[in-house]
Amino acid sequence: MQRGARRRVLDWAFNQRMIARVLGPECVLCLGDSHVGIFRRVRVPGVWFRQYSIGGATASGILNPSNQSESFRLFTARLARARPWQHVLLMLGEVDCGFLIWHRANRHNLTVDEQLELTLDSYTTFISRLLGQGFKSVIVMSTPLPTIDDSPEPIGEVASLRRAVTATKAERTALTLRFNAELQKRCEKMGVAFIDATSGHLDPETGLVDRHFLRASARNHHLAPGPYGDLISAEFSRQWFDKPDARAA
Repeated sequence: MQRGARRRVLDWAFNQRMIARVLGPECVLCLGDSHVGIFRRVRVPGVWFRQYSIGGATASGILNPSNQSESFRLFTARLARARPWQHVLLMLGEVDCGFLIWHRANRHNLTVDEQLELTLDSYTTFISRLLGQGFKSVIVMSTPLPTIDDSPEPIGEVASLRRAVTATKAERTALTLRFNAELQKRCEKMGVAFIDATSGHLDPETGLVDRHFLRASARNHHLAPGPYGDLISAEFSRQWFDKPDARAA
């Protein structure tokens, strides 16, 4: 079966309540940038994860219909096909913390703090709107730490695109941790479950991403799927699935 046809069949099955009762009583639709693809590797008993990723999707552009990634239009269309008995998980912010917040702050003559606040406002507004759509619950996944090193000659397409930003890996890491901390506070105020898997891949000695979670090739800026998938599986089970109130309608 071709990839496109297989995806359509799985999307159809994911929306069938009787099938879902057998394959995963708790159905979680995962929306986000390319990093949300990790949910192909996440295994939690009783949970069926179905991911829908848009490369380059951002927290800051999630409300913009004219955004280059078309994330607003594409996510809106996918959500329209979702069912009220499903959970919706969001995972955005890596592009923002690793590049866009710094780029826009410089371009619009703002401080990084001001641009961070604008980015969080955009993201939480989208989350708030999602809450009103009647899904079983809304979940927010923490943003992963940056993996691209400080280098005068970045390797790979993503690193090359971010070359104009002079923030160091340590600064980008610190901003990611701030982003997650502030996002968690906002989620708690809205009654939205926040899953922190970022603390689990932070090396406390270096203050950067733990090398255990890095891929062998620097050309791929995503975290290593095996260790990262195992970490999310464990944290999702501990922080969400073991808490019945977090799953309640």
